Amino acid sequence: MSLALHDLLLCCRGLENDKATERKKEAENFRRLLRSPEVLQELDCASLAKAKGSRQLTWDNVFRFLQHYVQKEMESIQSSRSNVTATTLAIRQKKMAEVCSLIKYFIRYANKRGPRLNCGELLKHVTEVLQSSHCCTAYGENYSSILLKDILTVRKYWCDISQKQWQSAEAFLTPFLESFALSALFSRILHIIFLFFVFPHRSVGFVLWLF
Repeated sequence: MSLALHDLLLCCRGLENDKATERKKEAENFRRLLRSPEVLQELDCASLAKAKGSRQLTWDNVFRFLQHYVQKEMESIQSSRSNVTATTLAIRQKKMAEVCSLIKYFIRYANKRGPRLNCGELLKHVTEVLQSSHCCTAYGENYSSILLKDILTVRKYWCDISQKQWQSAEAFLTPFLESFALSALFSRILHIIFLFFVFPHRSVGFVLWLF
């Protein structure tokens, strides 16, 4: 493993630290490392070589670390007192926004030179967050934005989503739309899903043009 990927691996492990201060420090370090052209190139090469049996750190491996990071932060929020001052509440909301910002930052860097992530795993993580009442309260609006802007409108991901996954998405998004105050954004998501079923044999470009 190259030095660049080794540094990233250590950082990813730090994101799973039990101490919130350490996770915050590593989150900042993670952004810095991801801006490095060397790290991006190494991740691209390692991800490409994965099919040949390479055990290097890949984009998908890094995403799994980030999923654990989201879970850690969610557990931290759940264990906190619910009856708090306005200042403490504002700090929590800022913290939740930072978590979502890091996820968005990673996905968009991964997709910058073409989609690099496993669509099934990405979609599974997003839908699990949206289906969890606790996670959705904290991250719902930001994750719905990820679903719309970074998954459903990316051609490769769109094509990789199976008919079963589309049906599952429709099944949970419909009641979700009725339960949460995210109607404008989710109306757009449901519209995409509706168009997919109305025009199942047309090209992705055609459906997006209608959208």
